[in-house]
Amino acid sequence: MSSYEKSVLESGASNENLANKINFSMMKYLWLANPLSKKSKDSIPKFLRNLELFKSFSDNEMRILAKYFHHRKFSEEEVIFRFSEIGIGFYFVFSGSVELSRDQLKSESGEDNFLTLEEFDYFGELALLQEGNRRSATAIAKNACELIGIFKPDLEILIQRHPIVAAKFIQSLAIVLSDRLYILTYEASKLAEKIKQLEKSK
Repeated sequence: MSSYEKSVLESGASNENLANKINFSMMKYLWLANPLSKKSKDSIPKFLRNLELFKSFSDNEMRILAKYFHHRKFSEEEVIFRFSEIGIGFYFVFSGSVELSRDQLKSESGEDNFLTLEEFDYFGELALLQEGNRRSATAIAKNACELIGIFKPDLEILIQRHPIVAAKFIQSLAIVLSDRLYILTYEASKLAEKIKQLEKSK
């Protein structure tokens, strides 16, 4: 069974007419992003505005960036992408939940290792920054969910047309990656210390 991302890649992700692109006029964006508007409660602009990743973006920069995003609903157990496939998309969980897993890795209990992502979580950022990135996990809709995503070709067009907005976006991604690397390094050092202590106690 083909994954969503693989089908996007095969159909030509660089096609600007790819279905489900987000596009708001300035007035509509500001109306839907307004925290005082009841109609904005579950709107995409308000969702994007509440993401920590975009805290330094102005409303106009956020509206420009949103034009390069795609919105799609996934059914339960639908595959977003598979382990080792070439990655092209970075995703935000708008609603529902997504499960990331690696079938090759088993825990001590024999169960698959997995991570559940929920509203406001994001994943897949390396696909935008690393050429020929291969997915390190499989992403499956744990239940009916909605994702907002941007594909590598969208980012390339954004760089050409709105370099300042693109630079801020790439900088935000770099901060996310550096934070995650710091956490991994910290956890690895703790694990190394535990291994040393176990070796000494033998």
